[in-house]
Amino acid sequence: MSIWALVPFKGAKGAKRRIGKALTAAEREGLVLAMLGDVLRALAESDVLAGVLLVSRDAAAPGLAREFGIDVFADSASDLSGAVTQASDHARSRFGASGTLFVPGDVPLIRAADVAAVLDGHAQVTLVPDAVDVGTNAFACSPPNAVAYLFDGKSFKPHYAAAERAGLRPRVVRRAAFGIDVDTIAELAVVAKEAQAGTRTAAFLRTTGIAERLAACVQP
Repeated sequence: MSIWALVPFKGAKGAKRRIGKALTAAEREGLVLAMLGDVLRALAESDVLAGVLLVSRDAAAPGLAREFGIDVFADSASDLSGAVTQASDHARSRFGASGTLFVPGDVPLIRAADVAAVLDGHAQVTLVPDAVDVGTNAFACSPPNAVAYLFDGKSFKPHYAAAERAGLRPRVVRRAAFGIDVDTIAELAVVAKEAQAGTRTAAFLRTTGIAERLAACVQP
């Protein structure tokens, strides 16, 4: 099975506004790029993927692709669902992908072993929810676009239902590293605590003093 990972990236500027009370705009941009770097590294190091496609029109995308030895697809969609749909078609037509794996750029705790665990046993549809079973933090689909994407921040159950409507049996994998996507200060605090030394996210949070600030906030 030839599975390509798809990582959408809208750009770092103006991102993660929900944590704007804790981080400056510049800090949020740096955090987004650090997290994306860790995600791309994990995917690039995976030996169960045929390739990785950074789905982006952002000016930083080509440089990131060269750094990690991956490919870029400049989508023309207006939303995440459309971007992943277009990228899935591209992966199939350009690279012969028999399946795709959507991965967001803000799950910095994942490693290649987590990717392997998600795809171990994958046949048609594999869904990985967030820690509270609300959002979809990874979505493997074989063949590409066999199920319509319905990303809206609360897409796990809708995606499960969509797979069933398509006559496919959805498989659910819960993986702690995939469970935390950074949209809130509480989630960022978890990442600051659990990010491994040597990762870009851990280094960024430490050198900027963000990790120390977050730790102080949760002290009794």
